[in-house]
Amino acid sequence: MADELLVFEQTIEALFLRALQGRLTPACKERLRQAGLDVDQKLRPAYSFDSWMAFLRIAAEELFPRDSVAQGTWKLGEAYIEGFRETMLGRAVLSLLRVLGPRRTLMRATQNFRAGNNYTESKLTELNPTQFELWMNEVGAYPDFTAGIIHAGLRVAGAQEVRVEPSNYDGHACTYRISWKEASVSSGVAGSGDSKAAMRSGSISSL
Repeated sequence: MADELLVFEQTIEALFLRALQGRLTPACKERLRQAGLDVDQKLRPAYSFDSWMAFLRIAAEELFPRDSVAQGTWKLGEAYIEGFRETMLGRAVLSLLRVLGPRRTLMRATQNFRAGNNYTESKLTELNPTQFELWMNEVGAYPDFTAGIIHAGLRVAGAQEVRVEPSNYDGHACTYRISWKEASVSSGVAGSGDSKAAMRSGSISSL
């Protein structure tokens, strides 16, 4: 993992400039500005991980005041995927997820998250063809934000009735227990060949 944890500009853009466009009140913008994010100015190439965590907390508190921070950050995670879809990179990545299907999407977790930061590492364990455990090395103070991203991302990839349950969270790493139902025959076809791909990549293990 990198010595200095950084979140890249495109991550900030997807959430704060795309997904939350028009929803940030003046009070929220001011709190974000004090924390180091001015959404009305050109974004910096990268922001510190600690700053990113502060931005998420502020957005959750301001946009979802009736929810717990965990619930609010989950909603932000799901919103992130919608904002990501509006970016050039996001359009390409999400189009690929629809082709890959849920299983191979999870196999690419490290690669997908590394598009927006310099620190994510992951390990995927298969429990059965539609049930997995995904360990991630650093999710910060708000594991539910990442859970929301996974939940929304798998729906894009063709999964239905998605369940994502954070567990074994130690303040940094978290294991997500993930399950779903296939959306259609086409989703199943999209995921065909996953076992061979997994064996070649070595990125997935079975219990």
